[in-house]
Amino acid sequence: LSVYADMSECCKEYASSERSMLELVFAPCSKLAGSDIDWIGRPDEEIVQAVMGELERLFPSEIAADGSKAKVLKHAIVKTPRSVYAAIPGRNKFRPSQATPVGNFTLAGDFTYQKFLGSME
Repeated sequence: LSVYADMSECCKEYASSERSMLELVFAPCSKLAGSDIDWIGRPDEEIVQAVMGELERLFPSEIAADGSKAKVLKHAIVKTPRSVYAAIPGRNKFRPSQATPVGNFTLAGDFTYQKFLGSME
């Protein structure tokens, strides 16, 4: 998991004392981007099982991948192959500088050459 948020804790629209709504970003998602598995091509159920295994590792007292603790009530998998910058060797030479020759004008965003990770969730 690259990023996750418990939406029931951070958004009043999802607040509940009985359940949580998690939003997750699962990256890198392809072998080109450095993953051992091409997650974009895998079935949704396999992705859910992998996420549950990772959540079990992070939160062992609340989550068990076998479903004996917290349960998945529903899920939606959205696959966006180019949504996150892939930090693969040689790619940085294509990222523009944030500085520009135009006074008081600076580029910003994941695609620019800077020290932060290429994801702005």
